[in-house]
Amino acid sequence: MRFWPILSLIAPLLLAGQAAAVDEPLRVELNAVETAQNRCRMSFVLENKADKAVESLKLDLVVFARDGVIQRRLVVEMGPVRGAKTIVKVFELDGECGQFGSVLVNDVTACAPGEPAACLDQLGLSSRVQGVRLYK
Repeated sequence: MRFWPILSLIAPLLLAGQAAAVDEPLRVELNAVETAQNRCRMSFVLENKADKAVESLKLDLVVFARDGVIQRRLVVEMGPVRGAKTIVKVFELDGECGQFGSVLVNDVTACAPGEPAACLDQLGLSSRVQGVRLYK
């Protein structure tokens, strides 16, 4: 009988954690950047927490310099990503990685299945690269 009061306190916390996972079923992480031959290789880790596959996910990315000036704009295909799967996608840009300060997910131009606006809302973003922010 002593456990019921404790369980009633813990249950909302456990359910809140499940709700957060549903709110951001697709996590995109800027995991690493490296410069090679005057090109910047950007590595992204995508984690699909949903059971359904994401067939296509095209992100409109804007790369800013450390001073806030736009350096590049590109559309990249992050899909397909099977359900309950984590993958890595790598893209190369002209220029040195050290000049980049942030990457904006400006929009989702394609998302299947689903609507691009809904897919943008459900993206969870993060960056492991010191000094480079990934945001929407």
